[in-house]
Amino acid sequence: MVFVFDAHLYYHKIKNTMSPISKKPANTQVKKTNAKSAGGTFQFRTPANIQDFPNDAAKQAELRQLWNSNLNGFTRQGMQSNPWNSTNTPPTTNYYNPIDNNPPSSAANVQWSAFPGRLAYNFPSATQSQLNQMADTGVMPAPISNNPCGTATQNIPYYPYGPRGWQDEYCEWAVTRNAQGQIIRIDFTCENPEYWNSLWICDPNKVVTLYQTILGKPQITLADLSLPGVTDPITQGPVYNPLNKWNSGPVSNDTQGGAIHLTSTPNTIQTEIGLATAATVQRNNPPGTTGNTSWPSSQYNNLLCDAQYGQKNRNSDPNIGGTVNSFVTMANVVTLADPPGLYIQMPNFSTYVAPNGDDPSQFWTIKRGSLTLNSQDGSQLPGNFILHAVFEVPASKGYTVSDISIGGVPITWGSQVAATFKMQIVASAYAGTKPQGYDAVGSPTPANTFAQPLQLFYADYFNAMYKTMVPNPVNNPISLLSNSTFIPPVIFRSNNGAKMVVTCATCTAVAGNPATWPKVSFDDPGITAVVTSVQNNINYAVPGNSMPGTSTAIFITVSVALNTALGARSVYVTNPGQAMSAAMPALLMVAPTTVQANIKWQKTGVNLTASQTVNITYLSGLWTANPNDNNGQLYNANGNPTFIPAKPGYTMPGQNEGALIGKIGNTVFLVGMGVTTPSGLSGELELCINDDLNGIYGPGFKDNKGSIVVQIG
Repeated sequence: MVFVFDAHLYYHKIKNTMSPISKKPANTQVKKTNAKSAGGTFQFRTPANIQDFPNDAAKQAELRQLWNSNLNGFTRQGMQSNPWNSTNTPPTTNYYNPIDNNPPSSAANVQWSAFPGRLAYNFPSATQSQLNQMADTGVMPAPISNNPCGTATQNIPYYPYGPRGWQDEYCEWAVTRNAQGQIIRIDFTCENPEYWNSLWICDPNKVVTLYQTILGKPQITLADLSLPGVTDPITQGPVYNPLNKWNSGPVSNDTQGGAIHLTSTPNTIQTEIGLATAATVQRNNPPGTTGNTSWPSSQYNNLLCDAQYGQKNRNSDPNIGGTVNSFVTMANVVTLADPPGLYIQMPNFSTYVAPNGDDPSQFWTIKRGSLTLNSQDGSQLPGNFILHAVFEVPASKGYTVSDISIGGVPITWGSQVAATFKMQIVASAYAGTKPQGYDAVGSPTPANTFAQPLQLFYADYFNAMYKTMVPNPVNNPISLLSNSTFIPPVIFRSNNGAKMVVTCATCTAVAGNPATWPKVSFDDPGITAVVTSVQNNINYAVPGNSMPGTSTAIFITVSVALNTALGARSVYVTNPGQAMSAAMPALLMVAPTTVQANIKWQKTGVNLTASQTVNITYLSGLWTANPNDNNGQLYNANGNPTFIPAKPGYTMPGQNEGALIGKIGNTVFLVGMGVTTPSGLSGELELCINDDLNGIYGPGFKDNKGSIVVQIG
């Protein structure tokens, strides 16, 4: 089957573009910009240029580098389109990656209502009060068509699924009520899940602190936000659960609930980019003709269905896709303006009435983001750049949000506030050449249908996520794997036994029949994969899709050679008897073996038998086991320049504090600047700084700083 529920597998999000031309669609503002980073090298900024490590420049730089890498990968994925199992989906020609090419351009925004537009379309006889209740609760009066772009084969529960899936205009909210049922607070968010996953990779404790401060809930713990039973193979720390109890559902109270980032399966930035890239492909109007590729706004839903991006009848997707497409029709080349993201706009408070003649706008607080934002060259970008906002009346006022009215109607649902503000996306464009037109997306012949790589996971993460079923108000549970992301898993050079899973579409593999299993390979010959098993009928919504579909899980053991190129690597899945098709970009990240000073016994992925040894060589980096020693200066893998014998309870007592130590099985040995592992040992090689493992003498690993890079081979 072809994954086109919302788009070409990884398509579905929002965007609008503008270019240096005199003609422009409605609801856009145009501003000239040229987003150059300092030094002339472009690097994507975090959403709204948020600085989550304001007092730690090194950590903020680490986060931005990771975020830039992720956005680069998402952009490459979107620009490739779908060469595996569809027709009329060519690689994009009029979408650009500013990392590769960043000429002067014009920025523009497109705005739409945050209120879920599909509710009124699917339930046209519902009153506004009923629609408001649906938008808050997700409780729907009836099932809906499973094919909004064609003939329905059945009616199914209202989708997208998930605890806030129906809030699908890239804005989600959670409502807090008092014991009398009155609203006392509404949290609105448009933050993408990939950013919060990236933030967690850099510092899980920072994520905990942000949850506590944003939601005003100091009771939130690291365990609350972690995926049970899984550890990160790189950091050895917990793995983020995007649908943890404090970011799940439309209700918030002291024991659960809240809205930190988007959770509806279409609401990701990777699919936002996918929608934008797909929308740049020109479509013949009507299909089967040539010459006309213009689509008036009244036909934006038709264009969406022909191009198979986004979800029909939303306020957002048809408008975004149609606007992007119209700019390309006018011979422009477009991209998401930096920083890419979805942004809440200020509400229109003109019909709000609060008790005592109070100004209702004073109760709107921007928790994250800003009213205005400049491009990297200092030009002001259009619109507001709000990431998280709270509408809350202080207790000192003696009344609640429910005592405020909008248009003469008291606020009983958070959706009433959502209906008074818009969302936006900002894009950039420059003059180019109009590309050729294509007919509607179609299905290829079986001979021209190839295995499509979807996502790559570590096996324990895949199993934990897939087996966790998430309930929703329409009683149609969905796998938590649907809330995974396209952030590539990281693997160290020299890893020789990583257990991973690649999901794929239109794959002919059959469980238990190795003759049908595909070949899994990478765009670097130094990475090899051995297929160990297959699981059919994997049912989940690949991020970006509104409905779950069926895919195949290919279980593999991955090995990475010492000379493998660092960086993002692409994955091929090739059905038996077929030629190799295109690779899915940026599904795996190869990194040098990096040992963090604050991680105890870091696993390397290098597994040895008793007959094997390897050389461990220090390459670069500095760290410290005690910031108060050596005048606060970091040092290399030899440890403290002034020899300090490690005490009992340290990683290796008697050896120098801060030195690099190795372990295979139960045998611990000094590595320092380099060593050959002792012979006769079997197991995985682990590395660690020589420090107080259990905090017997002080903070232990908590105050350690820095990292070092080693070569293993």
